Amino acid sequence: VLVEWRFFIEVSGEQLCDAAFDQQDAEVVCRELDCGAPVQVLGEDAFGKGDAQMWTQEIQCRGNETQISFCSISSSQNHNCTSDNNVGLICSGYTDLRLVNGSDSCSGRVELQFLNEWGTVCDACWDMRAASVLCRQLNCGIAVSVVGLDWFGEGSGEIWADVFDCDGNETKLSECSVSSWSRAECSHRRDVGVVCSGSSLAVHDGLVRLSGERQCEGELEVSIHQVWRRVLLDSWSLTESSVVCRQLGCGSVLNFSSSSSSSPEHSHECVTGFQCSGSEAHLGNCSSPQTLNCSSTQQLSITCL
Repeated sequence: VLVEWRFFIEVSGEQLCDAAFDQQDAEVVCRELDCGAPVQVLGEDAFGKGDAQMWTQEIQCRGNETQISFCSISSSQNHNCTSDNNVGLICSGYTDLRLVNGSDSCSGRVELQFLNEWGTVCDACWDMRAASVLCRQLNCGIAVSVVGLDWFGEGSGEIWADVFDCDGNETKLSECSVSSWSRAECSHRRDVGVVCSGSSLAVHDGLVRLSGERQCEGELEVSIHQVWRRVLLDSWSLTESSVVCRQLGCGSVLNFSSSSSSSPEHSHECVTGFQCSGSEAHLGNCSSPQTLNCSSTQQLSITCL
């Protein structure tokens, strides 16, 4: 699926001037072209110079019109417009998003609306950075975990296999760059889910998070009995680490080690004894751990690829 369209815009055979075009106008153009919602309005010859005459009157759309020809036209002329000022526009076919089958609107299977059709997202195309942007866009706080089928079940219909390459600081998914991805490995058994901090599931047993500065490395914390607890290095292996990295949408495990840092709120809240086969979708499917007093020299840090 192509998710991003880039245009320089002509109306009635004339190029539009960037000084006479705004976000409301962009919404109408993307809608009229069946290209979803506007991502970015660009000027200064973003897509090359056109050969058509320059339209110098201001188009004044409210944003809800179905065609740009239904918008009002200002009678004033902008005489500073030249072919160097033609306007460019990026539209995204993804027009809406939601979390489905969770305990509330802040947890669930990720579903995106492409134009008028809803579909699920392949877990091969999703990570914690994209999840963080989604949670922020839904006003659900930050992402706590990226989870798989075991949490929210299989969806139906289309599977969107485009990769959202987010920095994690964007306010909405449409601000992330998107690249296409082969659908060969994707099925509804790989539908991805997200748990945001605003959900009641954010303290569900088996949820994990890494407390480092980067998304996919740091000291491991696990939610057990509605309390976030550090994990002791005792009895931990690459097998358990691989489950955590998969659960976080962070790929495979690079390494794990002991962590020397500790904080007062975790000083008496550590766990040990997880035993995983390595195929589990999340740590909650592994054998139940024991709760022990913490030892700052034995706590666990993980780095995922």
